[in-house]
Amino acid sequence: YQMKKFIEKIKIIQNLYIKNRCFIKRSSYSLDIEDQIIKKIFKKKKKGMYIDVGCYHPLEISNTALLYDKGWNGINIDLSEYTIKLFEFLKPDDINLNLAVSNKNGYLKFFYQKKLSKISTVNKARSKKIFQGKIKEKKIPCKKLTTILDESFYKDKIIDLLNIDAEGHDLDVLKSLNFERYMPKVICIEIFPDEGNFKNFNLKGTPSYKFLTNKKYKLYWSGFFSHIFIKR
Repeated sequence: YQMKKFIEKIKIIQNLYIKNRCFIKRSSYSLDIEDQIIKKIFKKKKKGMYIDVGCYHPLEISNTALLYDKGWNGINIDLSEYTIKLFEFLKPDDINLNLAVSNKNGYLKFFYQKKLSKISTVNKARSKKIFQGKIKEKKIPCKKLTTILDESFYKDKIIDLLNIDAEGHDLDVLKSLNFERYMPKVICIEIFPDEGNFKNFNLKGTPSYKFLTNKKYKLYWSGFFSHIFIKR
């Protein structure tokens, strides 16, 4: 057991220090400059709070790493146990949770192929569309976002940024938050067509867009996958 833990720690160090050179600060960590746009929105705010649902990696394609470098803290949540171990190693002063976020409290099955993956999902139909080869499944606790906040240091505190990358489960994540009690100032969320066809994609017709505009958010910026909304 001790040898297994030692090998795991070596792999974590290799991932963070050799593969991703975590000791080098960057101007952007995001896939599509999302973090630069978010940093610009909060340019006058030195300290803030984020929630990163589907956080994947503390450095790779991260929309919150730049804020962490700036002195922010928050809650990082992911389906992958290995992902959370990376966060606990590099960001021990954040709250790092190996959970699914959904509009119910209980348990869910999630579908994956590797222990560290950008596309693990609790959406079975989506897993069949995007995975190639054998699909693994595992049971995981799930909680509403409101429950997670209520059980944390951040109960009844202001959320500056809510970042959601839940691979087809994003709307359920939004629905799990009590917007009367917790109203994020900025929401960055992935919204894209199920079939991957962007040619005739109508962002304004998607359930997530309609949900957010009904909650009095307006679209501030759009990238290829991610869209940033600001509270009016």
